[in-house]
Formats: sequence, structure tokens, C-alpha cells
Amino acid sequence: MKKLILVLTAVMMMAFSGICMASDSGDLSKEQKAVDTFISAISTDKVTYEKFAVNMNDGLKAKLDAKTFEQLKNNVKNNFGDYKDSKLYIFERSLTGDKDVVMYVASFSKEEHVLMVFGFDKDAKMSEIGLNIMQQQNAEQAQNTEQQAQAAQQ
Repeated sequence: MKKLILVLTAVMMMAFSGICMASDSGDLSKEQKAVDTFISAISTDKVTYEKFAVNMNDGLKAKLDAKTFEQLKNNVKNNFGDYKDSKLYIFERSLTGDKDVVMYVASFSKEEHVLMVFGFDKDAKMSEIGLNIMQQQNAEQAQNTEQQAQAAQQ
């Protein structure tokens, strides 16, 4: 009887902890849809600014109006080329729970690796966008980076 109670308690604890750990999946799903809309908006003419703007918070809407968005779209096309593919790289929630960061690694025709960083507020509205070219370090650059990190620790 004691073993049965112990087993049932262990099963209930695992089930409850599994439910608690899955809380981020709904937010991630919403945020991935917002990122997909952004990628479609900058890579095709199928998604308009108005459709993308639904996913932005007021702060980002003030910074990224329709005219600025068209400039961003043209800059991405000119600097990175045509969009090929992207993969989810990191999903991170802040310790306070009021901000999420979602990172994708995308490939374009002119740039093979572009890091796309998206910040989201607590309402799962996009608050930040960043696009950075990822470049591989050569041996000398890697050594310099390591030396700088060691110097910073001292």
C-alpha cells in the first residue's frame, strides 16, 4: 500500500511539473507567428504593413511606420538579397517575465547567416527588431576575443 501511494505521488508530481514547464509554449507559438508575418512582409508583397503592424506594440509602431518599414524592406533586399530560409535559434524569457527574446538564423541570397533578433513584451507584442550579419571568426580574431574575455575577468 505504501508503495502504491509513493508511486501515485511520484506520477502526480511529474505530471504537475510537466504542466508547469509547458507554460512558455503558447507565448512562443504566438511570437513565432509574429516573426513569420515579419519575414513574409519583408520578403514578399503578400503581407502588407498593416497586417504586420497588428503584431507590434505602440512603441515599435511609433519607430517603424509604413514609410520606414518600406525602407527597411528595401535595405534588406539590397544588403541581404532574396530570403531563402530561417530556423528558430533561441527563445529566452527574462527573469522578471515581462520580456521575451526570440532569435532566428536566416539565410539570404547575398548573406548566408543573418541573426534576426525579436523582442516581445508581456502581451506577446513585438517591441524590438534587429538584423545582424553573422561572420565566422578566423583564428586570430578568436584568440583576441578570448584574451579580451580573460582580461575582463581580472
